[in-house]
Amino acid sequence: MRDSFLDPPKRKQNRLRGYDYGRAGYYFITVCVAKHAEMLGEIATECRGAHCAPAYTELSDIGRIVEKSILQIPKYHKNVCVDKYVVMPNHIHMILRLERKGGRTMCAPTCRSTIPGILHGMKEAVTKSIGFSIWQKSYHDHIIRDEADYRRIWEYIDTNPAKWREDCYYEEGKQSMAKKEEKTNVMRILEQKNIPYIPHAYAPDAGLDGVSVARQLGQDPETVFKTLVARGASGGLYVFDIPVGDSLDLKKAAKAVGEKSIAMIAQKELLPLTGYIHGGCSPVGMKKQYPTIFHETAEIIDTILVSAGKIGFQVELEPAALIGLVGGTTADLTT
Repeated sequence: MRDSFLDPPKRKQNRLRGYDYGRAGYYFITVCVAKHAEMLGEIATECRGAHCAPAYTELSDIGRIVEKSILQIPKYHKNVCVDKYVVMPNHIHMILRLERKGGRTMCAPTCRSTIPGILHGMKEAVTKSIGFSIWQKSYHDHIIRDEADYRRIWEYIDTNPAKWREDCYYEEGKQSMAKKEEKTNVMRILEQKNIPYIPHAYAPDAGLDGVSVARQLGQDPETVFKTLVARGASGGLYVFDIPVGDSLDLKKAAKAVGEKSIAMIAQKELLPLTGYIHGGCSPVGMKKQYPTIFHETAEIIDTILVSAGKIGFQVELEPAALIGLVGGTTADLTT
């Protein structure tokens, strides 16, 4: 630890409007996994006789990728040091030190060596390595004010694994894992096909409409798709997946499948034809694989959420993987 600070701010600011986050100083950063899912590892201890070593995180494969990305931050940002970090089961903590050269930061404010740029690059590196995003959209930052503040945060990070059960993220992660452990048929199919996914659970009593579900999950409604089943003039059945806030354009849908016209099936037909009930219909795992068409925006979003085949559960995965699994195509489908 250095003896003095590089012009740190005098008080805490939480992404202060107008503040230069490329400014030299010390920053305490926390980045969480989406829904606090415990994907990065498990807390473990090693005991030999009566002596037990301090608790640590036994990293999962994803956790090791995250740790590697943290350690590579100084490689891509020459004015940045990672003074301290810990990878916890569902979040990471870091102390980042931005240095300056010749009285100024080594990087202009327009470059990526700012706190938002550094974290974006780290998250992006993990996403590219894994194939899908695991991250909560934002992050927490604290501008370290003085040496006492620095020492307090250093000790907090250092003892975080030992105090895991006291951590505010522990209960949230525990609840998330309990929900995650309830497997649906859709989840089993994805696992059988080795398709990575993130399970999400929501409270059905807060509203079954798709936009309400998206809000509960903290997701952009444009990335959460609903599954609709329609019958063509020829009698054939088709599955259409569109963003939850949009409406299906029947003329565009008919054109996409080469039918003169289509009409939505009656709700009472849904279960016998697909095996799913209203509110829990998924494009994956239907009784029969019907031609499936996704709205064209599925091609430009990073991840897509669809029903996991049961009310209260969604799965998030790469759009290309989902489209490939069901043999789907894309088209302009909405009004």
